[in-house]
Amino acid sequence: MPTVSLDIPEAQMIAWVRQLSPRGKRTVLKTLIPQLDEFEALVDYGEQQMRDLCARRGLNWGQLTEDERQQLVDRLLHEA
Repeated sequence: MPTVSLDIPEAQMIAWVRQLSPRGKRTVLKTLIPQLDEFEALVDYGEQQMRDLCARRGLNWGQLTEDERQQLVDRLLHEA
């Protein structure tokens, strides 16, 4: 089967991908990142670990702002 090469500017391609449904975007990601499921599982595991850690400290991870989350992680990294 012959292939066709198209000259499409990257910005245009990105704009098209942004217009896709969530399912279509996921399909594009899975094509570009074959290990996407493994990556997502790792992210989910890490988030659950942070939720558990916060609960032990009397915090609610879901209610923290992004800045508060970053400060918490920074404090955790610098604990003795």
